[in-house]
Amino acid sequence: MRFDKVIAGALVAFLGLVAETRGAGPRFYADDPIAVDHDRLIDVTQAHKIDLDDYYDFLKNTFAAPGDHRKVHAVNVNTLDEVPDSSWFTNRIGVRAMSTRELVRGPNRNVRFGSAWTVVRGKNRGFSPGFRAIDRSDRTTTVYQLEVDPPAHPEMQTGAEVVGTAFYHAFGYNTVEMYLAEVDPAQLQIAPRAWIKDANGRRPFVQHDLDLILKNAARMPNGHVRVTAKLLDTDDDMGRFEYHGTRDDDPNDIYPHEHRRELRGSRVFAAWLNHDDSRALNTMVTRQRERGRSHLQYHIVDFGSTLGSATRFPNEAQEGHEYTLARRPSLLTLFSFGFYVQPWLRLPDPATPPAVGRFSADGFDPAAWVANYPKAAYDNMRADDAFWAARIVARFSDEAIRAIVRSGQYSDPAAVAVLADAIIKRRDRIKDVWLTAVNPIVNATLSPAGELRFENAAARFDVGGRPEGYALRWSRFDNVTDTHTPVGDEVVVTDTRAFAPSGVLEGSDYVSVRIETRHRRYPTWVPVRIYFRRTSDGWQTVGLDRGLDSGETSARRTNTPRHAAAGGS
Repeated sequence: MRFDKVIAGALVAFLGLVAETRGAGPRFYADDPIAVDHDRLIDVTQAHKIDLDDYYDFLKNTFAAPGDHRKVHAVNVNTLDEVPDSSWFTNRIGVRAMSTRELVRGPNRNVRFGSAWTVVRGKNRGFSPGFRAIDRSDRTTTVYQLEVDPPAHPEMQTGAEVVGTAFYHAFGYNTVEMYLAEVDPAQLQIAPRAWIKDANGRRPFVQHDLDLILKNAARMPNGHVRVTAKLLDTDDDMGRFEYHGTRDDDPNDIYPHEHRRELRGSRVFAAWLNHDDSRALNTMVTRQRERGRSHLQYHIVDFGSTLGSATRFPNEAQEGHEYTLARRPSLLTLFSFGFYVQPWLRLPDPATPPAVGRFSADGFDPAAWVANYPKAAYDNMRADDAFWAARIVARFSDEAIRAIVRSGQYSDPAAVAVLADAIIKRRDRIKDVWLTAVNPIVNATLSPAGELRFENAAARFDVGGRPEGYALRWSRFDNVTDTHTPVGDEVVVTDTRAFAPSGVLEGSDYVSVRIETRHRRYPTWVPVRIYFRRTSDGWQTVGLDRGLDSGETSARRTNTPRHAAAGGS
């Protein structure tokens, strides 16, 4: 482990211990709530490429359960319980409106391709057939990785790849440029130095290799092959990341991946689009250089196995319902002498066009959905992590979803309709399950005149019905001693606005309000506490505690290390 990584980790651990032993604040620092996690402070000069073996990753996560499986509060959220921008995630549709054009464009530029390509090397990883090539009409000679559709399911893998990339980019993840293109087999050429790796090592890429790929590729009516063209930053490829632990070669990577909210919450996104192939192999880490300094950037890539596609064939009925190796169902089948039948086997096969594969909303349970095999980050997802992700899912309108699906350029209008309808229905299931998993209070503000306004995320997206009311209890808050002094009696309102009692605001630097949402259908909702700080022009919303952790100091302890690592005061 590098010395600077040791120092960063020791500093974080020490300050976390100080916060615990002191017991008192400050809960909030001058720069709270941070919008950007400055995880690029230490220059990454000695990073190396980390290649992960697919089979080893499967076996390790299936049988060894690596990582910390305590369901603690996510460690990289800010004091508003939100995910700041970082080298992992950039808030997009979750915090602002995105135009249809922006949603459809995703990470792409305005690039046009010809149909005459030259192969420069084979594709050595992944299940989908393909190769790396240069479009001979491109003066920049940029290398793209091209992947094909299976003959029986034209447009299935390529459509899923493009649509999945657009969705994940809109969520906020770093993705790679992903385009649709055509290849004319008659104009395909192999570069003299083209190569491929096989079981015997590196060797020349020859015509036989190309013929095998084309044999397993669907043809368009004009005889061309439709492909995805993926732009890969091969010069600065640092390999993959895992859904647990940290990278020893990145001193800025201080939060265990299994406790990062954007990785825990990605289980909701994966369930929505049936990204059952979400795993370490389908991630990418690149080294980025800015102003003479380097940092690592973390990506989620490869969405050819989303929606109804398993790249070379449609999904199996099991996908999304059960792990590849699931112990309990296997034992039940064994000891019942085969009479036990898994519930998903009772679902009818969806009637979908070939370009869709197996994908529908029938039997979709967002809480029960699983990927092909376990991951610590997914296992650790809590209700507050899922709520964060569900709010992002809910912001996709029907029109936005249909526009993104159309970006897959399916030739069959029925494929667009079936896919979009299923995605919309699955979105609504996610809203029903996860927007009601916690007390859904968000976006609270306090005006200079003392008017409190807040939103009920479930009610905003027409989930759960109208609550009976909101019980408000105000307090002065001492940020140094981390103590609350109640002011006035509890007040019950039926609207999402109310005025604070004058006594709580006068002479206070910080105030808080405890909001209990009273709803007959959700009696277990825990009250939320919102914190406001006095500023020169009014009040700033500085904190939100959903009350899911024992003790009032949990938010302070989990946020202190991040400030230390980021150079906060």
